[in-house]
Amino acid sequence: MELNLFKAGLNAEFQSCDVNDSYFLQEYLNINLSSKLSKWKKLASKVDFEDSEKLIFDLILSLKEDIVKLENRLLNQDKLLPLSQKGIIDALNFEYLNFLEPLLQKDKHYYMRFEINGQKMALFTLAQSENLAKIIKIKAEDRILYDAFTVEIQRDMIRNRKENNE
Repeated sequence: MELNLFKAGLNAEFQSCDVNDSYFLQEYLNINLSSKLSKWKKLASKVDFEDSEKLIFDLILSLKEDIVKLENRLLNQDKLLPLSQKGIIDALNFEYLNFLEPLLQKDKHYYMRFEINGQKMALFTLAQSENLAKIIKIKAEDRILYDAFTVEIQRDMIRNRKENNE
């Protein structure tokens, strides 16, 4: 089985765990509560705004995100669990993450955290090898962000190929 993986370079924190461990599940469910704003972003993507309306919408959404961040900081809700391992996700696709170095143990489950476009994301994976992990559990709103990021990486790669071939 050959996988098409796309260069990513994401810093990740992770730890071996049981997928049903409440210690990790609690953070998994609570991390990125501000992503509830993503439903508004999704709805907005289906609406044809004029330039000025789009600008105002983006500004209001940005202000709301800042307010949520401040609330979380004031209430100490953005404290994250200490995870035992760190590594670089060198490449990825829609289902797999590939680490730059051999950090995983085959057939073990891992709880992982990383950031995409300034938004924290948490997920559970199953190690396929010492470098490769398959995503087995991810929240729907995080899936949307992750898939959009993966598509953007693919588009960027295609643009670079076209520019190099011209």
